[in-house]
Amino acid sequence: MSLKVFLSYSHADESLKNELVNHLTMLKRQGVISTWDDREIPPGGEWDRQINENLNTADIILLLVSSDFIRSEYCWSVEVTKAVERHEAGEACVIPIILRSVAWQSPPLARLQALPKNAQPVTSSSWHNRDDAFTNVAEGIKVAAEQLSKAKAIAQYRQKVEKFASDGDGDISFGELKILKRLEINLGLIDSEASAVQKEVLKPYKIRQQHIDDYRELFIDFVAQHRYPLDERAKKELNKLQREYELKDEDVLEAKLFTENLGDGVVLEIVPIRGGKFLMGSPENEPERIDWESPQHLVTIQPFFMGKYPVTQSQWAVVAGLKKVNIDLNPEPSYFKGANRPVEQVSWDDAIEFCARLSNKTGKIYRLPSEAEWEYACRAGTTTPFYFGETITTDLANYDGNYTYGVGSSKGEYRQQTTDVGKFSPNPFGLFDMYGNIFEWCQDAWHGNYNGAPADGSAWMSDNDYRLLRGGSWYNSPGNCRSAYRDYSARDVRNDNVGFRVVLVRGRT
Repeated sequence: MSLKVFLSYSHADESLKNELVNHLTMLKRQGVISTWDDREIPPGGEWDRQINENLNTADIILLLVSSDFIRSEYCWSVEVTKAVERHEAGEACVIPIILRSVAWQSPPLARLQALPKNAQPVTSSSWHNRDDAFTNVAEGIKVAAEQLSKAKAIAQYRQKVEKFASDGDGDISFGELKILKRLEINLGLIDSEASAVQKEVLKPYKIRQQHIDDYRELFIDFVAQHRYPLDERAKKELNKLQREYELKDEDVLEAKLFTENLGDGVVLEIVPIRGGKFLMGSPENEPERIDWESPQHLVTIQPFFMGKYPVTQSQWAVVAGLKKVNIDLNPEPSYFKGANRPVEQVSWDDAIEFCARLSNKTGKIYRLPSEAEWEYACRAGTTTPFYFGETITTDLANYDGNYTYGVGSSKGEYRQQTTDVGKFSPNPFGLFDMYGNIFEWCQDAWHGNYNGAPADGSAWMSDNDYRLLRGGSWYNSPGNCRSAYRDYSARDVRNDNVGFRVVLVRGRT
């Protein structure tokens, strides 16, 4: 779109104004500019209203300076005043064009760059002829128009970037990046210009995120010192950091709950798991225990952070759309469809790829939980078969209710499918769906018992292709949902009762 040029002049300089307009003809034909002056007011038109309308909408305002122009009360008090006001507001580019010699270098014109070159008047004898002078003016106006067009294009691009950044709280989705690329091309911007705008717009979001990360690191330190729930000293230190960084309460909540914005309105909620020691495995007198749940052994767990829910289908779809790390991912693998249902029919290798893509996107270290971390988080300090006691009902978890567990228990509902995550009550650590719904992959390779198992909570790997499953599923009996129950499957197998949840560990990729 061409830029609108307004010519402010004294009628005593009509002929010089007309010469200037003639020298601007090529710019007009090229669509760079269009010009307007008061001679375009039709008969019967309200000259004052039309002048003001065009003056207020012009992109470039040319002040054709001469002694008559300065002497004109209307030119000086109305048009120059409004022009300078719009220039200072960044709404228009104002260029004095020195037509005839006059003392003009005083406020407000003195601070404006004038044309022709060196502010030599068009009628000055220093020019070989007036055509040379007006050619120089036209070239200067062309440069100004190109700069202004570029500035307007960048401003339009910035406006779109700011909207996407605001909608995504500093995160621009893959689809939005496609839109921005098309806009960049349409506006005639180059990659470096577009990248600079994005970098500048996203800078305050990145600073805010860094402040949240700093807060989070301090929070993790307190958790690592077994001070979670927080003691008064920890709270005081965190409050001090919050004030220093001017973090809002919702920012602090994000730091503590780790609400990871995946884009497209999808978030991943993470909860802190304090460190500690626990007895892993089942006692010999636990009903329906299996030998591979033994021997019981003491394990020390370092603080970590775990997905509040199993990974959902909406979360999977967003991350599956991110750049490939090692293998392709099916964005819609699940048999039981539902955005808030757990993703299933994903292999262990698929889950590893998900964690790798998520880590690349966030700059944090996401992975599958070790088997020890999973059981520790599931038990949440309890020692009974289930974290709520000796038995379980289908009001508490999604499993095959045709079967019972424990003395005095009764049959319940068999839903024959997954349910939305969060449907049932959480455990004491605030984790949902640790029993039933879907089996969850762990990092570890399968071992037939705990002889030689790590005591530090790390994943226990080996050369076999079988991986750990925990938690039971909608398809399984309640005994297979116990805190200590372990199962396994080949790493490349996909079943409609197997999914996973992620953990976040300290450090950055």
